[in-house]
Amino acid sequence: MKNAFASKMSYFILTFIFLIITASFLFSGYDKFSLGGGKNVATVDGTPVSIKEYQVALSRQIDFYSQMLGGKGLTQKQIEEMGIKQSIINGLVQQKLVGNAAQKMGLAISLDEIKNEIKNLQYFKRNEQFDVNTYRNVLQANGYTPTQFEELIGNDLKQKKFDELFNSTIVSENFVKDVLNFKNTSINVHAIKISRQSLAPLVSVSEQEIATYVGKAENAKALEAAYNENLSKYNQAEEVKARHILIKGDDEKALEKIKAIKSKLTPKNFSSIASKETEDPSGKNNGGDLGWFSAGRMVPAFEKVAFGLTPGKISEPVKTEFGYHVILVEDKKAAKKQTLDSVKNELARLLIQKTKAQDLDQLLKTEQERVLNLLKENKLADLDVLQKKVDAQFFKNTDVNQYDQSIGQLTLSPKEADELFKSPQGATLNFGNAGTIFLVKVNAAMQLQDKKVEDQLKTEINSQGQNLSRKTREELMKVLNNNAKIVTNPSVI
Repeated sequence: MKNAFASKMSYFILTFIFLIITASFLFSGYDKFSLGGGKNVATVDGTPVSIKEYQVALSRQIDFYSQMLGGKGLTQKQIEEMGIKQSIINGLVQQKLVGNAAQKMGLAISLDEIKNEIKNLQYFKRNEQFDVNTYRNVLQANGYTPTQFEELIGNDLKQKKFDELFNSTIVSENFVKDVLNFKNTSINVHAIKISRQSLAPLVSVSEQEIATYVGKAENAKALEAAYNENLSKYNQAEEVKARHILIKGDDEKALEKIKAIKSKLTPKNFSSIASKETEDPSGKNNGGDLGWFSAGRMVPAFEKVAFGLTPGKISEPVKTEFGYHVILVEDKKAAKKQTLDSVKNELARLLIQKTKAQDLDQLLKTEQERVLNLLKENKLADLDVLQKKVDAQFFKNTDVNQYDQSIGQLTLSPKEADELFKSPQGATLNFGNAGTIFLVKVNAAMQLQDKKVEDQLKTEINSQGQNLSRKTREELMKVLNNNAKIVTNPSVI
């Protein structure tokens, strides 16, 4: 579709040139515009931008703006204020840069290609056949010699070939199948990543150290800054952690369906039933999990019920603009507001912990060994507790495929991915370094049934390729602009 659209646009522009050349000097104020002598408007590495090219492009742009203004012609003042002339020069210079680059890249256009292009132009045909007399008459009427027009067509074809290098992304069937195979080849892992600094809360600090730190006047600013950095923690609105099941619609049928689902629900089976029954697309992947939210995040009718439930309770059907919901509240956090004075000892402890570099280094080694043993023994509950204490990144039963090579939000290096996919079931791998614990345990190798059809994957790959092509073209044009010798002739503009 894209190529067909581009072809139609190209045809339209070429046709449009002839329609507007005859009216080039009919606009209000524009009839006084003239170009001097036989000079060129500009040169790009010695390649001229002719006055004729400039006239055609300028006329086309002025006519475009005139049509935008309801057919009213542009005055010379409007032309100047809108910067139309400079815009045309810039565009023509870019065209010459592309043409020169295409020539250097061997994208030559043969005389036969030019002739065939001209013969296929509709406005040179009579009875659907190319007519030489019509061709000559149209060119003569518009001040073109055949040589000039053929050069114009040649430049246009050269530009098309250049653009095709960047605009076409060809994906073979075999390539798509290879990608599908990579996506389908997946293993299941547990992984945990902890930075050295995030272990600071585990560093031992005595009450005497805290009292000494708080008692020093020079530490007041540091305590205040730490308080402001954690303001959301100490001034927290009431929050609810909940799941929901949504059935879309506001009719009796939707209500009966949600009631039937509600009759089967318990806190234990809510997640599994939500994955099967909810009509919220995101809820199918996470068991209807909404995470933690405060007031103002959900629609009022939903919030009123959610904040009114006690943890572990399931609501009756709730009607909102999205349909009918049932809600399970899993946990709640009461609103709290703590002053700096009430938390300064806690802040002092954190600040002191961050300064104990040697303790942190030793703790990193100790915790790495402990976490390694917990992973090997599948003591995931203990790792959950550790995650909450030190803000670790912990992923349980996570699938990793050979195409994406990532564990949740953790992206593996090619070397790490290669080692992981070669490891047997039960292996525990250490991808950490001097400042990070990063351990991965292989639970099971498996084949995922990827439901994506090949066409969808091809579209995704093409989109990525087109973005890369666009960026490549932009970078190339920057280089061409920086390296080219561009000379403009203001006296004829």
